[in-house]
Amino acid sequence: MEDFVQKMVDKVGIDKATAEKVIAFLKDHADDAVKYLQSSGVADKLPGGLGDKLGKLF
Repeated sequence: MEDFVQKMVDKVGIDKATAEKVIAFLKDHADDAVKYLQSSGVADKLPGGLGDKLGKLF
């Protein structure tokens, strides 16, 4: 999970504490997040099947 936090820090430009809050939020709202990704079509646009992996992550 630490790698994911660091990638958010590097790619998004947020600090580590904020990245950890985002992850905690996503864990708490996993069902809503997955439904949104599926219904918005964003998951289909993520490279390398990442959308499918996100759905399985939570």
